[in-house]
Amino acid sequence: MESSKEIIKRMLTHIAQTQEKELDCGEVYQVVDVFAEAIARGEDPTELLPMVKHHLELCRDCGEEYEALLRILEADIS
Repeated sequence: MESSKEIIKRMLTHIAQTQEKELDCGEVYQVVDVFAEAIARGEDPTELLPMVKHHLELCRDCGEEYEALLRILEADIS
């Protein structure tokens, strides 16, 4: 369990990483499959979708969704 200090530190880190324009979870959900498929193919979609990468780094729920999708895609490729 996180202590109050750890929670505050994590929140301040997220605030510091906030950008003027960001995507919300719904917007990321619409393209997370494209992002994951590109990664699974060995491509780097961060140049075309930098805001998606940024959101995935900050949002635990979307990041978990992305990681699960990527594991499925990588299992299908193997």
